[in-house]
Amino acid sequence: MMNLYFAWSRPLSDVVRPVGGLFYRAMFAVAGFNPVPFRMVCLAIGIGNMGLCWWFARLVSQSDRVAALAVLLFAFHSRLMEVWFRTAVVYDLLCFTFFYLAACLYIDARRRGRMPGTVRGIVILLFFLCALGSKEVAIALPVVLLAYEVLFERFAWRGLWLIATIALIDLPYMYAKTHGVNALTNNPFYRSEYSLSRFAQNWALFLNYLLILTKAVNPGVAVIVIAGLLAIALAVRSRQLIFAWLVLFACTLPLLFLPYRGAYVLYLAYTGWTLYAAVCLVAAQDWVTRSQPQYRTVLACVVFALVAWRWGKLNLHDQRIDPRPWLYQSQAQVHQMADRMLALEPAFSKGARILFLDDPFGTDEWTPWFIVKLLYRDDTLTVDRIKMMDRKPGEWSNWQYVFAFRNNRYTLVKPGSRQ
Repeated sequence: MMNLYFAWSRPLSDVVRPVGGLFYRAMFAVAGFNPVPFRMVCLAIGIGNMGLCWWFARLVSQSDRVAALAVLLFAFHSRLMEVWFRTAVVYDLLCFTFFYLAACLYIDARRRGRMPGTVRGIVILLFFLCALGSKEVAIALPVVLLAYEVLFERFAWRGLWLIATIALIDLPYMYAKTHGVNALTNNPFYRSEYSLSRFAQNWALFLNYLLILTKAVNPGVAVIVIAGLLAIALAVRSRQLIFAWLVLFACTLPLLFLPYRGAYVLYLAYTGWTLYAAVCLVAAQDWVTRSQPQYRTVLACVVFALVAWRWGKLNLHDQRIDPRPWLYQSQAQVHQMADRMLALEPAFSKGARILFLDDPFGTDEWTPWFIVKLLYRDDTLTVDRIKMMDRKPGEWSNWQYVFAFRNNRYTLVKPGSRQ
C-alpha cells in the first residue's frame, strides 16, 4: 500500500525507485485496487526471469546441463517466496530483469568474439539505468562484467569503454543515495554499519535462508563457508566457479552492512549460487562418466530428476512447518477494509475528514491511511486513527465520518449507523 500510494501521489522524479514506481502507477491506472492483475504481471516477470537465468548460465558455462540445473534450482526457493507472492518486492523482480538483460547482452557479444557495438552498448546502458531505477543492488553490474572479461576473454583496456561508463554512472548514483535530504541512508533501515561483525552476522543470516536451515548459522562458520567456496573454485582452477562466486558475492555485498533483511533481497545474487551448484553437479557427472562419456546424457537426466525431487521436497517441507502468517494476514486485512469501506460509503466529499475508532492494523502502520486515499483516489482526504493519537479526542465534531471496528467488522457510526 505504501509503495502504491507514493507512486500514485508523487511525480516519478520524487519516487525513490522510479522504475518500480512506474510499474505501480501503470498497473493502478489499468487495474485500480484489484490485486489480481498486479500478481499476474509479477508472476509473468518471474517466469521471464527464469529464462534470463537459463540464458546467463548457458552463456557463462556453454553447457545445457549446467543451465538446466541452474534454472531448476532458481525456479523456486521457499525462503525467497516473497519475490513471487508479494507485489511489494516487484523492485527485486524488475532489477533482476534489467540487470541480467544487460549482462547477457554484453556476454553474448563477447562470446561471439566482439565487443558490443554502439546500438547494443546503448541498449545495455539503458537496461542498466532501468536496473538502478528498480533497486540499488544493481550497482554490482560493472563488477560482474569486469569479472567475466578477466576470466573468460582476452583482456583489452581499449575495449572496456562500456564497463567503464557503467562504473562511472555508479559513482554519482551511490553519492545521491547516501548524501542529501532525499538520501536513502536517512532511513535507519538503510544505514550501513561497516564492521566485521555486521558482515559476518549478515552472511550467517543469508546462509540460513539459502540453505533452508532451521537453526542459526554461527557468523564465524558462515564466513569460513563463503571463503571456502572461493578457495575450492581457486583450487580446482575453474573459471566458471570463480565467476559464479564473484556474482553471488558482488550482488550480495551492497546488503552485507545493512540492518536485518528478508531473504528476498538475495534474488539478484541467487543466480550466482545456482550457477555454482550446477557447475559442481555437472563436473561430478563428468568425473563419474570420464571413461564412458556415452552415458553422460542418461546420467544428466537422472541427476536432474533427483535434484528436482529433493529440492522440491525440501522447499515443500519448509512451507509446511512455517505457515507464514505475515505473508497472508496483511493482505486479508486490506481486502476486508477495502471491501467494507466501499459498501459503507461509496464516495467521500473532497477534503473530508475521516476517523477510525479502531482497526486491526498495528499502531506503527500507515496502511489504513494509504488504503482510504487509494481506494477513493483522493489525496485531499484526512485519515486519522485513534490508536495512533497521543491525545485521544473527547468528541468527534472535527470529523465528518467516523468508523468503528467491532466483532471483526467495520461499521459507520457517523453520520448515522450503517450495518
